[in-house]
Amino acid sequence: MNANPTPSTPSAPPDASGENPRLTVEIFVQPGFSHIELSSILAVFEAANALEAGTWFSWRITSDSPGVVTGTAGMMIRAEPAIGLQYLQDVLFVIGGRNCNGGSWLARARAMQKLRRPAFLLSDAATAYIRRSAPLSGPATTHWQDLRALREAGEYPTLTDRLVEDNAGLLTSAGGGYSAELVVRYLSQILAPQHCAELASVLMIDTARGYSGEQPQGAARNTNLLEARLVRAMAIMEEFIEHPLPTAEIAERAGISVRHLERLFLTHLNTTPAKHYMQLRLKLANKLITDTNLPIAEIAFASGFASSTSLSRAYRREYNMTPYQVRARDRAGAGLRSD
Repeated sequence: MNANPTPSTPSAPPDASGENPRLTVEIFVQPGFSHIELSSILAVFEAANALEAGTWFSWRITSDSPGVVTGTAGMMIRAEPAIGLQYLQDVLFVIGGRNCNGGSWLARARAMQKLRRPAFLLSDAATAYIRRSAPLSGPATTHWQDLRALREAGEYPTLTDRLVEDNAGLLTSAGGGYSAELVVRYLSQILAPQHCAELASVLMIDTARGYSGEQPQGAARNTNLLEARLVRAMAIMEEFIEHPLPTAEIAERAGISVRHLERLFLTHLNTTPAKHYMQLRLKLANKLITDTNLPIAEIAFASGFASSTSLSRAYRREYNMTPYQVRARDRAGAGLRSD
């Protein structure tokens, strides 16, 4: 999938007199950026420009790696260089990749904050900001998968499960599929209510969740996609990852028999309760192994294993590598990137 929008004003404003209010937007991307987040932001502003709302939006896409920048799913975007803090726009969106610790985006976000202009850090960028700013002086959030790893590290007491946290104009966000709703919510401060409702309708957004809404965490939170009793059982597993429960107790808490529980998992997920539970625990362990410096023994206990040895055996069966081998590989890769 290739996308090469012009990073300056997309077309002539609806009112050539220039009297209409105008909002300028900077979208900062890094290699490996989320194509979902970028597409969502652009789609909302493009749709907003099509409204007869008396407000016109323009955007610039910038990067520390100007030219063609590649994101996830092979999406390619042409970006301008991010030069000089004197060229800041009215609002900033930062879409980071999985390795977004470096670069000028944080300085730009801080400068926006000083100017009392909003700066949104989405998912990966929010996580990188949180890691670089510990202990945080105000509330912060990021995608729930990263929240788990950050909390296990125990260094970030101000984290929340909300979709967006506003810390004096620096806004951290879950990002991902929420990105379009985030922009619609932001524009609700600028557009008239009827225009904002029309914008949401054009984008087929039924409910633009507010910043304070809580993130759905895990498959068991999406109750409209799975059978209700299966959802209850999955939620119990997600709640008791550190101290895994026997299948019989999960079935009892879910209000069904073990045989019925097994039938539900086989019918809907093509697996067994035990295998699904193990995959949940290994996913958490993998996140902690790759995204934190926690000792392997602590990671084992946090993901419900009795020892680092039992974690290593299960992890190797799932990923064909031991946790120690993954750590060594990542350290070698980090060394190459810093050269």
